[in-house]
Amino acid sequence: MMNGCPRWSFLTVPLLAALGCSDPVPRPAQGNLTLSVKDPTGAKCPAVAKTYQIGNPDAPCINCTPNDAGDRLIDGNNNATIKCAVNGNGPFTFSGTIQGLSKQSDKVTLTITNGTISADKVTGTATVAVNTPQLAGTYVSAAGACTVAVVSNNVKPGSMWASITCPIITLSSTGQTCAVGETTNFVLENCEGT
Repeated sequence: MMNGCPRWSFLTVPLLAALGCSDPVPRPAQGNLTLSVKDPTGAKCPAVAKTYQIGNPDAPCINCTPNDAGDRLIDGNNNATIKCAVNGNGPFTFSGTIQGLSKQSDKVTLTITNGTISADKVTGTATVAVNTPQLAGTYVSAAGACTVAVVSNNVKPGSMWASITCPIITLSSTGQTCAVGETTNFVLENCEGT
């Protein structure tokens, strides 16, 4: 009687090899945020001169030498939601949502849509929506009305670090206005990107 082991071994090796050849699991999106909300000229914003820092625990440092991107929150950890996409090689398109608790336990959400970074890989525009407890609603900029500046050449497919300012964001139900200030910085990593 012949031993059947060599035949089964011959069939088992390709089967096991096929099972072991799967794509690696993508790393979860990460991000952080320093958000400055202030009065636009001639209006009264309910979150006067308020700065929110969202990080793990540190948000991006403003006016630091050298610049410090802070610690990232990971999507799904510590009540954080991070969703993002950064595509291109200059010009770039991008979008993202950073939601988390500030150091004062305020639930803060920044959503960026229609983001572009020009071929210079430094400047761009975007549309922004902001929600915090002090605002008591979601304030939205006009389409493409926010200015984006990449920090220290940190933009590539799948990640970016930039500052963003919006002269006016509006709560549509009341017409109340605020602004996203110059010291607003965000970091997005492990994003969808090509």
